[in-house]
Amino acid sequence: MNTDIRVAADEEDYRAFGMLIREYVAWCRTRYAHDPWFVDAAFGYQGLEAELEGLSKAYGPPKGKTLLAVAGGEVKGACAYRRLSADTCEMKRLYVPVRFHGKGIGKQLCKALFAVAEQDGYSRMRLDTANLLTEAIAMYKGLGFRECPPYHDYPPDLMPYIVFMERDLQA
Repeated sequence: MNTDIRVAADEEDYRAFGMLIREYVAWCRTRYAHDPWFVDAAFGYQGLEAELEGLSKAYGPPKGKTLLAVAGGEVKGACAYRRLSADTCEMKRLYVPVRFHGKGIGKQLCKALFAVAEQDGYSRMRLDTANLLTEAIAMYKGLGFRECPPYHDYPPDLMPYIVFMERDLQA
């Protein structure tokens, strides 16, 4: 079954995106079971609950775009970008549920997001991720991301857990 990547267009799309984000947070709690404080602290610092209340404002035009991977009428993954500056955007909330792993959906979403962001005038994409999300970090490196200095100022107790990366969109 083919997976179509499309731009979120309405509140139903953003609700589906929000459900995936909540599933992602639950998955992170499992991954960081030995450090449960980290998940609450990181998402709390990022203001996740407020973000979930206004996903279309946070990750919709004109500040960004949200992409959904859809197959058989089901959303199988999503990601978004938001503006950081005139030439730089930030990838956010990439998640493909475990039940859909192994089909290349994460890479498809990333490549589509690169194309959309470049089309929207950005020349660089940044992201931050957690250090134990090793599969994601490997995928990002395989897609041309490289580690970079921090571009967000997280609290000092969170910094050892955060990996900052960037990629030129023309790469």
